[in-house]
Amino acid sequence: MTKYLTTLCLIGGGILPVLVDVNTSHLLNPDWDSHARVHEAWRLSTNFLVFSLGIFLLWSKNKEILAGLLSLCIHLGFVIAAILMPLYGGEPVGEGIPEPEILMVPFNVFFFGSMFLLQVTVIFVLFKKKKFSLSNELK
Repeated sequence: MTKYLTTLCLIGGGILPVLVDVNTSHLLNPDWDSHARVHEAWRLSTNFLVFSLGIFLLWSKNKEILAGLLSLCIHLGFVIAAILMPLYGGEPVGEGIPEPEILMVPFNVFFFGSMFLLQVTVIFVLFKKKKFSLSNELK
């Protein structure tokens, strides 16, 4: 079950943003500075490459913890960006973009926060079962 949950988290961080953010609300937004769009393309491609490596390690090499840590990098990056929004003037939702909410939390914050917590839980379960050790994962 843990492999499937890590797969879900990897898809949520590496594939879903490509499907959702390659449009005029993000990457193709004409109001964004062209340099900001380079950073968005960089984020999307980096997350996709981390996803691809994670899926390969998870399903071809049975490296569950390593794949989980890669997934955690994607989601922790979002959590850090969300926490630091007041420092750089960020907003969880762009102006004029309708965003559904869950429990008065913007869906994107709820989703990526949930993926982060799920992946942390999966890694904790793997270590608790003593099914894996990090030193074995890196071999």
